[in-house]
Amino acid sequence: MTQEQQDQQGPLGFNGHRHFTMDELATLQPGLAIFMPMIGDRWWNVYYAAKEANWVMAKFELGEAITLMQKGNQTRPRYADAINTFIEQDLGPVEAALGHEDFESFEAAYHNATRRANEYHDEFRKGYLVWKLPDHPNPQLDFTPRQ
Repeated sequence: MTQEQQDQQGPLGFNGHRHFTMDELATLQPGLAIFMPMIGDRWWNVYYAAKEANWVMAKFELGEAITLMQKGNQTRPRYADAINTFIEQDLGPVEAALGHEDFESFEAAYHNATRRANEYHDEFRKGYLVWKLPDHPNPQLDFTPRQ
């Protein structure tokens, strides 16, 4: 790339193979299609950690899921209001139940939040995306509490 081309395209990054414009780098940022499977895995882990009374792990996994949703807000701002409402209104009760280490209220809030997430999919014309809780814990993790 010539200096003139670089000046026209703005700041560049280099990955060891080629130069990238800022616009090219921006298009490489993941959207919700990339984040949602990761969020789903965290959400799955929240449930089974709480079921095993591993409250520390459940809170951690919920925090990681929320962080991923917030990253989605940055790359797909069209969904930001809905995601922020979901975090506040639907995940708030989940977080509170985890804080009280109360599985019964957690489970009700968890299933309600899952239902609401699927309703958001409907609202955004993606009703074919229906998340469900797997009937077994994630085999990659040990949910046994460690004190």
